[in-house]
Amino acid sequence: MSLVNSSLSQYGHEKGFLNIAFASGYARDFRRTDSGGLVGFVQQTRDVSRMVPVEQPASRKKRALHVENEQPTKIIGRIRSRKIVWNNGKRDITDYHAYLDPLEVSSPSIIEMPSSLAWSDAIQNRKETKTDGFNPFAVVEGSHRETTLREAANRVKIAGIVDRVQSIIHENSNSLVGVEVWVRLTANPEALIPVRMVNAAIAQSVRRELRMGRPILIDGKLRARDLKAFDEDGLEVPTGQQVGYIWCRTILNARRGVDILSIPPWIHEIMDRYRQPEQGGQEAGEASDGSASTSAAEQPPAPATRNTSQDVEQEEEDEENPPAGSLADLVDNL
Repeated sequence: MSLVNSSLSQYGHEKGFLNIAFASGYARDFRRTDSGGLVGFVQQTRDVSRMVPVEQPASRKKRALHVENEQPTKIIGRIRSRKIVWNNGKRDITDYHAYLDPLEVSSPSIIEMPSSLAWSDAIQNRKETKTDGFNPFAVVEGSHRETTLREAANRVKIAGIVDRVQSIIHENSNSLVGVEVWVRLTANPEALIPVRMVNAAIAQSVRRELRMGRPILIDGKLRARDLKAFDEDGLEVPTGQQVGYIWCRTILNARRGVDILSIPPWIHEIMDRYRQPEQGGQEAGEASDGSASTSAAEQPPAPATRNTSQDVEQEEEDEENPPAGSLADLVDNL
């Protein structure tokens, strides 16, 4: 089905910035919070520490979304983030947790669901796998083969303004392996979206080109990464908790009038910081990594864990859920 321009302009952008994402897999641990918000995960591999975080604040709910746990689910929505401050055993760290805020929940097609191979394969550079016994691909008695389905759908497209750039340094080789970018899409300075590009071959070139205030386009996936803290011996150890972020292979230029409909006035705040950086400020940050896909020693916010009881708050304006089919048409053409 072709994508009409009205669908893109009406549903693909929010406050003038491209922001659309979707994920298909098995619904896990979905529940309503005390205030009526919705929290849960979309599981795409057997590793429950890599599930896609989904959260809908009660303040943004227009109609109840029905999600049945352990059933195939496709969620289309926006990428949101939340500021977190935590202590890594040595000092307080400011970071951001990204998640999928649903606009529509539906049944995925069979080619959008994870295959048995994708479900069982270890994720590259992940040293540990945490499972909880849930296995939708268990061999049926009398059968000699598992169900074969294709790779799970997980895609994010956002455009925004670079608010901060950090280097990702491999802790063993002390070499630059990627960059972490905090991307701003709204006037709220505490709603930055964390984006990680881990590609050692181009990391140095990308790091030189990225500057605060630059409009960029991200085409990637919503993922969860391990959080680590320093123990009493000074060693970096996993906390068993995760935080959401956007992963991408490269960073693109955003097009004015297409990806970003208009440049907002709050970009001047970022440019002022760039022209007069503070001591040890925004452009000097570095993140130490244990591997090409893990992060500096960090500790997560409660909502990023599986047993969270904290409600989700979001300062974004409410928006209507679009008519059935409109979002699907848009997503099919991403």
